[in-house]
Amino acid sequence: MLKIGEFSVLSQISIHMLRHYDEIGLLIPEHVDDFTGYRYYSECQLPIANKIQALKSMGLGLDLIKEILAKYTGNDQLKDYLELHAVEQREKIANLQKQLNLIETTIANLGHVSDIPLYPGFSKT
Repeated sequence: MLKIGEFSVLSQISIHMLRHYDEIGLLIPEHVDDFTGYRYYSECQLPIANKIQALKSMGLGLDLIKEILAKYTGNDQLKDYLELHAVEQREKIANLQKQLNLIETTIANLGHVSDIPLYPGFSKT
C-alpha cells in the first residue's frame, strides 16, 4: 500500500487532486484508515491514475472521465470511444477554421468597402 504522498509522486497527481478525485468518486483509495483518515492506494491503481491524466490532457472533464472509466472498461471499447471523439473534434476544428476564414475575409474587406460584406445565406435588413 502506498500513502497518498507516495502515490502522488508516482502518479504525478497532486495530493489535493487525489483528495478531490476521492470526493467525486473518480479515484477512490483502496483503503482509508478509520482512525486517522489517511488514504492508501495500491500500485495497481497507477494505470487508472495514468488514464485519468491522459484523458484530462485530451480536454475531457472529470465527470466525463468518470463516465468513460465506468462505461469503457476494455481498451478496445476505449479506443472506439476515442476514435469517435477524434471525429467530433475534427468537425469542430473544421467549423472553427471556416469561422476564422470568414472573420479574416471580413477584416480584409473592411479596409476596402464601407460595410461588412454580405455572405450567402445572410441578407441586409
